[in-house]
Amino acid sequence: MRLVLTGAAVAVVAMVGGRAAEAQDDNSLVESRPADEEEVERSPERIVLVFENPIGDEHLISMSCAESVGNFNPYTAVTDSRRSADRLSLSIDVQEPIPEADCNVGWQVSQPSGEAGLRGEFSFSVEESSAAAAPGTTVVSDAGAGGDDTADAEPAVLAAADVSDGPIWLGRVLSTLGLAVLFGSLVLIVAAWPEGPEYILAVRFLRSVWLLTLAGTVLFVVALSAAVRGESLGGGFNPVDWVDLLDAGWPGRAAFARLVLVVLCGWVVLKPERAIDPTSQMFALGLPALAVATIGLSRTGGELAAVGIVAGVVHALAMAVWLGAVVLLARVVLAGPGEEDLVHAVRGFTRISTPAIVLTVVSGLVQVYRLDGGALFTTGHGRVMLAKAAGVAVMVFVGLTARQVAHARLARASDLEVPIADRLRRAFTTEAAIGAIVLGLSGWLIALAPSKTPATASNEFPVVERVRDADAGLDLTVSLSPGQIGRNQLRVEVDEPRTGLTGLTVTFVPPAGSDAATIVQVIPLNRAGVASTGEDGGIPLVVAGAWRLEVSAATPTGSVSNAGGSFSVADEDGNVPSADVPELTTPPDTVDPLESPPTTAG
Repeated sequence: MRLVLTGAAVAVVAMVGGRAAEAQDDNSLVESRPADEEEVERSPERIVLVFENPIGDEHLISMSCAESVGNFNPYTAVTDSRRSADRLSLSIDVQEPIPEADCNVGWQVSQPSGEAGLRGEFSFSVEESSAAAAPGTTVVSDAGAGGDDTADAEPAVLAAADVSDGPIWLGRVLSTLGLAVLFGSLVLIVAAWPEGPEYILAVRFLRSVWLLTLAGTVLFVVALSAAVRGESLGGGFNPVDWVDLLDAGWPGRAAFARLVLVVLCGWVVLKPERAIDPTSQMFALGLPALAVATIGLSRTGGELAAVGIVAGVVHALAMAVWLGAVVLLARVVLAGPGEEDLVHAVRGFTRISTPAIVLTVVSGLVQVYRLDGGALFTTGHGRVMLAKAAGVAVMVFVGLTARQVAHARLARASDLEVPIADRLRRAFTTEAAIGAIVLGLSGWLIALAPSKTPATASNEFPVVERVRDADAGLDLTVSLSPGQIGRNQLRVEVDEPRTGLTGLTVTFVPPAGSDAATIVQVIPLNRAGVASTGEDGGIPLVVAGAWRLEVSAATPTGSVSNAGGSFSVADEDGNVPSADVPELTTPPDTVDPLESPPTTAG
């Protein structure tokens, strides 16, 4: 019996152990990153495989990508495969960006016992070229936002002041016009027409204006968000991306703040009587006033920047009081005959509009001097400024004429009669229409570069390199400021191609023999335009000496790889170390870097 029981126990142990070993050797791939047949937007930085059970010491991952249809070649810019501490996952690092291509990943792992194990493969595709970090490379993901210099590569954010497009102009004009009418109407109601909220026509008018303002502001934010990210208009409809405007300079922050304030203004228009209620009047007028003030932050650069910001805010507020009150008179107050309160509204308008006109004109002249000086006839910005000034002059003339008629006819009137109401309505409607045209010209001005730049403008963004490749249809200029060690503002201006640009990257290679890292900056432009780093960031050039700049991009007619040349980075004292500058190897179609940069409309 002892022999029988011992033999049975040995058999059971052997059978259980064999099944456990078999279960341990029975393995499968449960997850991969990227997943099988996944389409990724940009090159992954790492390939990861996750298994159901632990794997052995022998493991291998290989990858091949298609340079053309059906032509897969081994992709060697990867590290050796690494096994995790729990033996359940395997990974490789992608050291160089995978171009737009289809890729196959083959893998093979051994069993924990050392015997041959599993093998398999999966595939994924990269939709567009991108820059991934190689050893000794710093990828500046969002130079405008500052932060960690070794962040993962993500689309950078342009400065909002450097982008322009039709939807941006339309959204800006509608938003500005709506805000001006809303704020000016509320000011007139508070100052001279407290009976206004009792009129259903006035309440409907304010609510309609608010809806127009909200629609225009949303369009403005959507278009501006898409532009600063280098995407089409459809790419700006994701509200999550609107936060990127906070990294696009003060114009971008002002646009985001304007949207928030316009939404809050709905609280006022739902009950306009809040504007005349002493307990809520401060908020009822403060919200639209702050929203109007953001208009004055549309251009914060140039000479006397602080003066320009103050003048811009004053100009926006005064313009809103003037134009908004005129529109309320033309559309509501003078819609027909009425009682004495309508007469008081017209008289009150003549009182508040005069200082508003004076402030509008004076602050506008400050901006003209600051931005254009005397060069009003020689540049596009100056000529549009002259057209705007002419429109304002016509507004003043029509407005003063209407005010004289109102003062003469309504000085002793106790009610508003039909003839005078019709005559004043026509005059104020003409004044309001001219004001709308002037606002359209103002939106156009934002898209044009002022003719008068700061005194140090020639040194603010010196041209580092201009790359022009006729075969690929690429024409762009790269500029840096200040050209010393530390954070440098980067500006990339693309003239060609007009559309279809992909994979644009600018690489900064440090001087030979230095320990500095190569810097790769992804430029989020897919068409002609300007990309620049934000006010708080920049490219970290940490070593003085002769650096090399390389530009890579793909266009509808070809591609350019590592085109560029050498440039010097000075130390803190502005001195460039005396060292042999490496010989500049310039592609045949690359022009002299000292050539003047091209002019672009953004």
